Amino acid sequence: MRRHLLAGVVLLSVALAILAPAGAQDRTLSFALDTEAFRRPEAEAIAEGLRGLGVQTEVRVWERTSLIARIQAGERQAYLTDWGSAYFDPFDLAEPKFTTGGRGNYSFYSNREVDSLLVEGVTGTDAARRREAYFKVQEILFREAPWIFGYFRQDIHGASTLVENWEPSMDSRINLHDVRMARGGLVVVGMNTNAIVTFDPAMFRDRKTETVLRNIFDGLVTRTTRDRVVLELASAMRQPSPTLYEFTVREGVTFHNGDPLTVDDVVFTFERILRERGVGGESSPRRALLGPLQRVERVDDRTVRFVLERPFPVFLQALVHFQIVPRRYIQTVGDRAFAERPVGAGPFRYVTGRVDSQIVLERYDQYYGGAPDLPPVGPAPLRGAVFRMMPEPATRVAALKAGEVHIIEDLPVDLIPEIERDPRTTLKTTQGTRVYGVELNNRRPPFNDAKVRQALNYAVNWEAILRSVYRGTATRLSTAFLPSGFGYNPRQQAYPYDLARARTLLREAGYTVR
Repeated sequence: MRRHLLAGVVLLSVALAILAPAGAQDRTLSFALDTEAFRRPEAEAIAEGLRGLGVQTEVRVWERTSLIARIQAGERQAYLTDWGSAYFDPFDLAEPKFTTGGRGNYSFYSNREVDSLLVEGVTGTDAARRREAYFKVQEILFREAPWIFGYFRQDIHGASTLVENWEPSMDSRINLHDVRMARGGLVVVGMNTNAIVTFDPAMFRDRKTETVLRNIFDGLVTRTTRDRVVLELASAMRQPSPTLYEFTVREGVTFHNGDPLTVDDVVFTFERILRERGVGGESSPRRALLGPLQRVERVDDRTVRFVLERPFPVFLQALVHFQIVPRRYIQTVGDRAFAERPVGAGPFRYVTGRVDSQIVLERYDQYYGGAPDLPPVGPAPLRGAVFRMMPEPATRVAALKAGEVHIIEDLPVDLIPEIERDPRTTLKTTQGTRVYGVELNNRRPPFNDAKVRQALNYAVNWEAILRSVYRGTATRLSTAFLPSGFGYNPRQQAYPYDLARARTLLREAGYTVR
């Protein structure tokens, strides 16, 4: 009898083992955490904390373009991410990252309610209802945790004490129109890149490129160093309806080749962006940034009309990033020649240089003066400017201390003391407009389980990481909405560091924890 009982127990155990999922007796959560080299210390700190919970986490370092390609293909599980927007609205931040199938949605997150709320936020005409929609999106994102939500950072730059009347902009632009030098009339900027993309304002999606081009070209509107939009090449603006905008083009403006800037130049600028394959047979990558803009019309000699398919409350913010180009010059020399030798209507004209080395500009003495609301108005005080490609941070710092450059971008926190100790240099900071965190592939195990995603949000000790890695220059976020943007909910609390709660959620998801 005893022998038969033992045999029955054995058979039952075998049957249960067959029916149970593989590894159900001891399921250890393990995954690779991918990152670029410059964020490796942060990735290692995250991984070390998770290992203490029993989560096996391997950090892998990638070259940026290779990593992005694999992320977009859906091949990676978890990866340190950053995404920026200079629209000061979720249109270019939350919308591409969390809309189903969004162009930046590398986590493959999908929620139809979020999709609908983002449409309401992006297109609504009632500010209170737009804000309410964005608040609801933040509640859902917090609950569903498609990322391990992280932080935003200060943008930290260095400058020579010879540089006067310059402060960094929140949209990352380095505006040199107002800058003076205590000695000499030339300013040299050390850029945190090995190359900008192009000299054609229609053919890029890159902040470094925009920094250079917005010193050569002007737009109908521009922005203060924070978020206020003011008129630039436009002398007046009216909005007859939620889908119509009309601008009066300023008189007396000339391009660097002496041609007058007209309404026809404005229409031409936007038509080559809106039209499929409208720039030398290629389509502009900037088209999506104009949202529902349908067409641009010449009303009369001084008036241009923008016609939208639906309301787009951030349209003026969008126009900040679009600079006017010379129709007659481009039609004469062609798109390729224009991109090699640009002609704009901004405070500085192109002299010489390459996108991958350095770019030399000189003051345009016939400049109309720039935005009246941003004094000083008139030609630039500087006689010229140089943008030098310097991707290595230590090289930029050494060049600044040696007086070879006068402004440097993107100072790493570990090099801040170098600038602070030198009486000839100073730090310049502003609130950053990039979100940092860890994107999780929501359509592949183990992160297709919301409990696992929530658990990791509780398990990462962000406060300790931000203190040790970023030394007080970063601020925690509850989701991927920025406090500088419309619709941010300051009452939405971030995930607390709570290992007990993380353990409970992982056990409920079927994983073994310490």
